[in-house]
Amino acid sequence: MSEDVGGFFGAKGGASATAAAAAAAANAAAAAAGGPPRSMQPMSLGSGLNMSPFGDASLLKGGDDDSPMKISVGGLAASELEAVPKTGRGRGGNTRTPQNRRQPPAMPLPQPGEYEANAFGNGYMPPAPYGMYPPNPQSGGMPYGGMPPGGMYPPNMYMMPYGGMYGMPGMPHMMFPGMGGMPQAPPSAAGPGARSRNKSQGGGKSNSANASKESRRRRGKAKGSKDRDPSPALDDDANVQRSPALTEVRKTGSKTKISLAEAMPHLLEFAQDQHGSRFLQNKLDEVGQDERQQVFEAICPEAGSLASDVFGNFVVQKLFDLGTAEQKKALANMLQQDIVKLSNETYGCRVIQKAIGAVSKESQLMLASELKKSVVTCIENMHGNHVIQKCIEQMPPDSVSFIIKAVEDQTEKMAAHMYGCRVIQRLLEHCASGQLQIMLEHILNGIQRLAQDPYGNYVVQHILEHGRREDKKRILEIIQANIVEFAKHKCSSNVVEKCFEIATVGEHAQQLEEERAQLMNTVLGTPGDMSSPLHQMMDDRFGNYIVQRMMEHSRGPERERLRESLMLAETQLRSSVNGKHILTALHKEFGQPMSS
Repeated sequence: MSEDVGGFFGAKGGASATAAAAAAAANAAAAAAGGPPRSMQPMSLGSGLNMSPFGDASLLKGGDDDSPMKISVGGLAASELEAVPKTGRGRGGNTRTPQNRRQPPAMPLPQPGEYEANAFGNGYMPPAPYGMYPPNPQSGGMPYGGMPPGGMYPPNMYMMPYGGMYGMPGMPHMMFPGMGGMPQAPPSAAGPGARSRNKSQGGGKSNSANASKESRRRRGKAKGSKDRDPSPALDDDANVQRSPALTEVRKTGSKTKISLAEAMPHLLEFAQDQHGSRFLQNKLDEVGQDERQQVFEAICPEAGSLASDVFGNFVVQKLFDLGTAEQKKALANMLQQDIVKLSNETYGCRVIQKAIGAVSKESQLMLASELKKSVVTCIENMHGNHVIQKCIEQMPPDSVSFIIKAVEDQTEKMAAHMYGCRVIQRLLEHCASGQLQIMLEHILNGIQRLAQDPYGNYVVQHILEHGRREDKKRILEIIQANIVEFAKHKCSSNVVEKCFEIATVGEHAQQLEEERAQLMNTVLGTPGDMSSPLHQMMDDRFGNYIVQRMMEHSRGPERERLRESLMLAETQLRSSVNGKHILTALHKEFGQPMSS
């Protein structure tokens, strides 16, 4: 029998076949001695073969003395098996991944005494392929590999060759995966911890459900859908009680036949609904002044709460757009007591900005009087800073002294703040330099730090564009004194570019001619000097942009000096990415041929 089994599994090839043949030979020898199959431990033969589900590599053992058993398979001793060439499917083969392994359902166990105690200590033998054990005397000669006594084997003891999948019952070899096809067990038969194939592919859902979900994800919006009116809304929330008029508007959308008069008793409800708010805004554009007055009388007392509403704020803004001077003033009075809170809210800040731009100077001052107490709080708020900017843009310069005063007390902090830098830029644009004297002095004293700040550099650039001549001259002198450091810094390199621009084409360019010449000479250095600031900037990721800006704003003899210096460094420029940018600009500005 040893030769027959060995020949069968050898024909199948691979490490599994070799191991199975060895095990069969051992059991055949035990049967010839007149006893039941010898107990076996999982064994490991050669490299890459481990038949133990626990990963231990132990030799085949048997007998009471627990000594290693020498087995001869096909004329080879166990020690020589490693030399046998391994053939078959190789890595990957027909094995199933651990994600797809299943545990069988609990089955009746064999009765005690039917098997010897084995190395696992539980009294049962691990299953084996068909023909691996001798006939069972209690079953009339049926081999153990067919249907063992008592039903299936214990779930934790299953070792299946032909694919290495544990947890399946012992069956004839022709039903193993890869040798006839094992039917997929139903999901309910999976044991604890088992994963289904669908789960590994789609979170436990069927493939058809996954395909449907993927189809919905890919569809997106239809062409031109952004230009359409939103779909009419239905009463999707049964707990929300709505008036019949609003329900009709939500159902029919822009095609509704509801009139403003029919909606009048429910204006607050309409204003706080997405479709109702749009309905009111459209109707206010169409109706006369009398009907607008009726809407105003209903909305004005609740202006403060509606200004904070995601939909109601648009109705209040519409009244500021279309209302009379008296109506706008009345609305501003209603908002005054809550102006700080509204200014720092997502929707309220929009209403306050609209109010500041729509009301009279008198009403502006009234609103501003409430903001005086919280200017810095508003400046540092992502919504409130827009209200402060709107005050500077819309109110007379002499009316925003409360903002200037608040900034003067902590100018450098505000200049380096994400939102504070915006407020200072608006002040530089709309206020006279005399009003900003103290603020400007603080900024100029901190140029070294602010020029290299991610937000402060924009303030310095704004002074170069909107400041006084003496302010620009002072900045040029500071930049010239440390040109290489500023040119190679990500933020301050923008300031250096701005210096060349305003000194050449800016408002005070003629008065800054001397400062411009000094800045240009400092960068160019002496002819032939390969360590000049120009050469240090050429191959820098930020400095190369300054060289390009110099070409754009150079003129006269300095322009020729710049061209000659760049041509001397052509080989160096051609060998770097940043240098190639300069060569491209050189060709554009001077028409210099670009050699390949």
